[in-house]
Amino acid sequence: MGRKDIDMTLFGIIAAIVAAILISIFLGPYGILVLIAVIFGLVLSTHIRNKEIHSDLQRIKEKLGIEDKDDFNMINDEIEEELEKEQLMDKDHTESTELNKQIEKELEEYMEAEDKNNKKK
Repeated sequence: MGRKDIDMTLFGIIAAIVAAILISIFLGPYGILVLIAVIFGLVLSTHIRNKEIHSDLQRIKEKLGIEDKDDFNMINDEIEEELEKEQLMDKDHTESTELNKQIEKELEEYMEAEDKNNKKK
């Protein structure tokens, strides 16, 4: 959170406290009931909005083809498949690294040969 967000949060908290005090002063014993009703409404509104955001997120995931994997409840076959994939990726990375080293060596040799040819001219 940035400094501006913290300032706005503090301002909201202070405004809520002041509003609660004013409501309880002007409405007396009914002020507490009004405050409870307002708090209930805010909590309910927030809960409904969170449900909407969750459903929107699920639709986005479905559209993009993203699956929620439950990594903690994987069966042994799935774990073995994951490990095999990781090993193949490591092997491919090692092979590509070795290939890159060979290409760099050939390029250095070519550059040295070019430098020698340029010096002779």
